[in-house]
Amino acid sequence: MKSFKEFEPLEDIDEGLIDIVKIAALWIKKVVRRGLKKVSNVIKKSFGGLSFGQTAKTKLNYITNGKALNEADDNPDLKSRLGYFSEFCTAHSLAQLVASSKAKLVGNKAAYLKTHKEAYKNEKLVGVKFPKTDTKKLNAEIKRQEESGAAIAQQLWADVEKLEDLSMMEFEIVLTGESGKGITKADIEFIARKKSTKEVIDHIEASLKAYKGWTINVSNSTFTSWVINLIDPDIGGFSNKGSVDKKVGQFIKKHGLKNDMRKIQNLQSGPDSPAKLKSEIGREAAKAIVDSEGIYSQVRDLMIKVFKAKYKTNKAEINANMVKMLGLDGDDDLYLAVQTKSGGKVDVLSSRTSAAFKDIVKSLQDDFTIKFEKSTGKVNTSIEFWSGKTQLFKSNFAFRDLDKVSQFVSFKDWG
Repeated sequence: MKSFKEFEPLEDIDEGLIDIVKIAALWIKKVVRRGLKKVSNVIKKSFGGLSFGQTAKTKLNYITNGKALNEADDNPDLKSRLGYFSEFCTAHSLAQLVASSKAKLVGNKAAYLKTHKEAYKNEKLVGVKFPKTDTKKLNAEIKRQEESGAAIAQQLWADVEKLEDLSMMEFEIVLTGESGKGITKADIEFIARKKSTKEVIDHIEASLKAYKGWTINVSNSTFTSWVINLIDPDIGGFSNKGSVDKKVGQFIKKHGLKNDMRKIQNLQSGPDSPAKLKSEIGREAAKAIVDSEGIYSQVRDLMIKVFKAKYKTNKAEINANMVKMLGLDGDDDLYLAVQTKSGGKVDVLSSRTSAAFKDIVKSLQDDFTIKFEKSTGKVNTSIEFWSGKTQLFKSNFAFRDLDKVSQFVSFKDWG
């Protein structure tokens, strides 16, 4: 989408436009800069300074200022109608941006605002005969205002995104106004509310995970899904439907490594795999096969072999997939409550307040290298994350339930 500044110049307005359309477009250009700056200032100052439970609002009437429209058939007000239409487009696009963010959109949904915008366009612009106006040129200006209104929403939302604690905010877009006796006016209000202290506590408690120690299980996968989700998540381990055989087949078709991938698949779910034999011989007997034949070690070595083969050429993509798998991409807030002894002190780690955690997440946005360190005589393996000669942290790589692999991260030093 273009930025608002790309819509601002009017050199592309055809000189052959009927004067009334050109005058309306020039008027909108003149007032939008002043009005938009006012709205932006309110967002930066009032919205950003909210305490828990407080509300602030601003009008989105950056062009019309909610001015009453002259509905007279003999002299319809084109420039104000175009202005209102642009504002309604901004309201609709802004609602879409709020709904797709960490914040909560309450009240009017984006679908309702879209319906309102389209109805206004059809009833107040397209369906009206404006004197001395070329319909084709007017339609082009309507489209221009629609795109410009959406670009303005992007600009305003960029200010909103700079606010802290978006996940603690609610936003609402309210359409108010009155009509009758040939006069119509509309106020478009953009309202921000910061949740109350109790709501914030409830929010944290709902996402708070309690543990007995600082080493946390952050990821669980089957053997094949661990490989596929790291190298090609579009094929998908758990997220996409389809049999293991189908997914492995898709992987082989795109990436090769047929022998290694089929071996991993067979050790996971082949006819003689411990997971398949469990229903016939029992869990303990199946586990005995795993131990006696060193199946976990075989799987581990094959998984690392496939990983290294693709890591040479797809390092950046695999790094990003690994970070996402561990939940360290910063997309979600993390809260941990750790009580090492029953009845003892409860330590809480918040990704929002831990400087060490933020440093790790930031480091993982840059270039880093993943290495594996096998333990002598043990199947469990460390996955190390290095930035140059500095080890950022490491994740432990363990096997369980005959066909699954889990990853653990110690958060002890991140509190």
